[in-house]
Amino acid sequence: MNKRLLQTSLPALVVGALLAGCGSSEESPSSGSHQMSFKITDAGCGPHDAKAPAGPIAFDVESQSSTVTEIEVLDGETILGEKENLTEGLGGGFALTLEEGEYTLRCNGGSEGDGTLTVTGSVDGKSNPEVDAAITRYRGYLEKNAAALVAATKPFAAAVIAGELEKAKSLYPATRVAYERIEPVAGSFGDLDPRIDARENDVAKSEFRGLHRLEKALWEEKTTKGMAPFAEQLHADVAELVARVKKVKLQAVQIANGANELLSEVSATKITGEEERYSHIDLVDFKANVEGSEVAFEDVKPLMKGADAKLAKEIEADFAAVFASLEPYERGDGFVPYTALTEADTRKLAQGIDALAEKISQIPAVIVRVENGTEV
Repeated sequence: MNKRLLQTSLPALVVGALLAGCGSSEESPSSGSHQMSFKITDAGCGPHDAKAPAGPIAFDVESQSSTVTEIEVLDGETILGEKENLTEGLGGGFALTLEEGEYTLRCNGGSEGDGTLTVTGSVDGKSNPEVDAAITRYRGYLEKNAAALVAATKPFAAAVIAGELEKAKSLYPATRVAYERIEPVAGSFGDLDPRIDARENDVAKSEFRGLHRLEKALWEEKTTKGMAPFAEQLHADVAELVARVKKVKLQAVQIANGANELLSEVSATKITGEEERYSHIDLVDFKANVEGSEVAFEDVKPLMKGADAKLAKEIEADFAAVFASLEPYERGDGFVPYTALTEADTRKLAQGIDALAEKISQIPAVIVRVENGTEV
């Protein structure tokens, strides 16, 4: 059965109190979206299988596991929506608009394996010109940065293949910037993202490749020996990413969710220093994530009118504050090594990100009101 992620944006992002009962569902009176609640356990997604009507669906998620940290909804191997970096006791949410069909429910690391979300019925596919314009703007940004990733990867891979260690190290940061700016979409290609961006502990030893495998060779192992096949595969994988980006279907709510996901990435992996554990260029990634989040926000900002315009102004000020907090650590085109920061430094950066993320998380609800004609 043909399944499509609709390009219209109807659902709200629900991150508040969880619905009672594992896998319970009901209609949200405020947004018209169908609400579903899931619990993540060591076994996986609970419920393992679920049903929902076609249309906007809001997913509430609660973690009860110390080992399984995310839930994904996939069409084939393409991640349509997800909530990740959930530790035991924490909750969160995301939203999608889905057509009739069967989708995969995946809680990576769970003992039960994949489940199925069965969606039935039809969807009113009316478009909104303003929402369509937001999607067009963001698609342009995706394609621009995907092309920039190719342009940065080509000389980087060539330097690795040629055995030019220092040159490869100098070219590595540019590849990270392009990828990190569009990470929510790049990461939606479930089979491709690990080949490009997996960290050493994310995959089996035999599957560790991509940017971070090369980072480890350049900084920790201090050699390019044996790295040519990895560099060649990286270049091919990046080219495939560009092709997929051109075809990806988008919802405006995904753009807003993506803005928040990028900030969550900063809190989860950049603040801890684990993302660039060999090169310690975490602040390069940090800034790129924030830049990508800001563009996503700017692309949906025209939908924020009336009372929502005040929220938009506050978000603009918070973005400016976050960028200002990075300035003391900038050196030329880059940053000081992340290891140079003190605990107080990282705490201050985290506080700015958290304040911004809290406000960004309110944007999807605004989009729902626009779609439903109830904006104020």
